[in-house]
Amino acid sequence: MASVIEGGGIQGSSYVNSPDHGASTSTAAEIAQVGKERVKEIGGITRDRVYQTVDSRKGEVVQGLQDLASTLEKASEQIPSGVAKQAIGSAVGFIHKATDRIENETTAELLADAQDRIRERPAFFVAGCVALGFFAGRFLKI
Repeated sequence: MASVIEGGGIQGSSYVNSPDHGASTSTAAEIAQVGKERVKEIGGITRDRVYQTVDSRKGEVVQGLQDLASTLEKASEQIPSGVAKQAIGSAVGFIHKATDRIENETTAELLADAQDRIRERPAFFVAGCVALGFFAGRFLKI
């Protein structure tokens, strides 16, 4: 029985170790190129499916944000005028602006805008993630 090193090949495979290494290298390069193209194709299909899924669920997110804004507006009516009322009013305005953007833009547009903003101010993004992690840790503590 010949080994792979001796040129016997692998059972069920077309691989045979031949003395002509140039042909094997070009074949390996072709296989690598086809593999790269296939990965790009699969990545594109996956990205499109994720975008479609997110786009189909945008209505639920918008409804949840609108409910939150409504709750905050009702809460601000209970508070006498002051800094807290202004802060809640600003939060409600921000939520309404966010819901409008989510409704009127595609997922790809929202993602591209987020990437641009992160590139412009990466320190702000990192600080926001740290703050979000801190608050999530405090509120979700079991």
